[in-house]
Amino acid sequence: MADREPNRLLRKARGPMTQRRLADLVRAEVYRATGEESVITAKSISDWECGLYTWPPAYVRQALCRVLQKPEPADLGFFSKRRISTPQAPDHTSLVALLAGQLPSARSNALRIPDGRSFSGVDVEAHRFEAVSPGDGWFMVDPGPDAALNRPDRRTFVVVVDDKMQLCIMDGRRFADRVRRRTGPQPVPSATSVDDLTVGIIWAVTNTDVALLADDGHLSILRAGLAPYNMHCLSDLPLTEGSTLTPVASQWLGSWFCTQHITRNLERLSRQPYLWTRERSGEDATSWLLWRHRFEYLRRASRWFPGMRRDFYIPETDVADSPTYERVLLLLAAALMEAFGIAAALSSEREPAEVEPIVRGDELNFAKWLGASGLCCVDASAPWSDRRGVLGDVAEQARERSSVTAQSSKRRLEAIANHLDVSWSWFQRRCAELALEGVDDIAHPRSRLLSTRGLNVAIRYVAHTNDL
Repeated sequence: MADREPNRLLRKARGPMTQRRLADLVRAEVYRATGEESVITAKSISDWECGLYTWPPAYVRQALCRVLQKPEPADLGFFSKRRISTPQAPDHTSLVALLAGQLPSARSNALRIPDGRSFSGVDVEAHRFEAVSPGDGWFMVDPGPDAALNRPDRRTFVVVVDDKMQLCIMDGRRFADRVRRRTGPQPVPSATSVDDLTVGIIWAVTNTDVALLADDGHLSILRAGLAPYNMHCLSDLPLTEGSTLTPVASQWLGSWFCTQHITRNLERLSRQPYLWTRERSGEDATSWLLWRHRFEYLRRASRWFPGMRRDFYIPETDVADSPTYERVLLLLAAALMEAFGIAAALSSEREPAEVEPIVRGDELNFAKWLGASGLCCVDASAPWSDRRGVLGDVAEQARERSSVTAQSSKRRLEAIANHLDVSWSWFQRRCAELALEGVDDIAHPRSRLLSTRGLNVAIRYVAHTNDL
């Protein structure tokens, strides 16, 4: 009985019809087709829906298909156990497939986290649990005594489904901590329901966490080796230092090194900088939301220069090529800027490679803009106060920044959401729901280089924009 799986397809096909009514219709259909009486009761329907029996007689299967208007018994969730002669390779259910209601198989609890441009993708375990909903806002789940959710060598998630096929998802390790503290059924907030927000968070946190943990020891050695470069006016680090790292770890190292350099030289700026960011996708924006040093960089820079502006350059083609769960992350990154008092503006008309920033001062973007051969190249020998861009004169730039900062923070974020084709009303509602719970129960990073502070700050800021 341990492998018994409820037949959700049959239950869904029955709809609002009672089991007794379906049994009556099937008996009548069997009699019409064969001329013989059959013993089919509401208990028979219940046994099939519970998975107690998976392959009723052929005449019953045919009658059920005709009554419920399905072409094949498989469409009603029926299968023959005798036909499974050899173990099959486990099928992977994609995290994105959960958005369409596709559940991991009970016989294979593998869940595949998709890859990206730098993300390599991750296979994790997904444990399915049935839930009941005693009220609005939460579910109750009984994990049972054998839920292996906290093995240190495995990354797990809990997928919760109720009788209405509503899905919620939680970090398995966090759920296991709850089980240890309290026995019996566990509450699961409906704020963790599966949608583009929760899928985006899991996709970003899991991929980033796995990549940095894979190179944790190497990163520690490289960081110690960078100490001699710290006080150089020209902080130029050869690419060979990080050539063996994963793409995410290499990006993290360059970002961390340049952030340290910029932070040490903030006092050399005599006027407020005008910043642009090269993030074009949610995958790129993940660094703002999760990397600890970037969160601290934003905090210090915003205190040093209150009222700054940051531009996001995202062509419409990039928006069209990104799934919604990735665009949501980009919108969260803009919200994080706004939470620190940095006005976020978005444009698809100019490519940042065509303009020079007024201040060459935005950590990893420096190396990309300079096209340098080093991992990061920041020239601090020239007077930073003399650096100007080619966007126009200072007065014109000031007027342009003023027109953006004159808008309210909510209006700016709404404009960005509209450009990214993300429903603002849905986004704000979901952030309000998740702000009460926090994101750590959905996906909690294990790397010491990551933090969910950025995600939580951005989500809480969006949730309360009406109050600002």
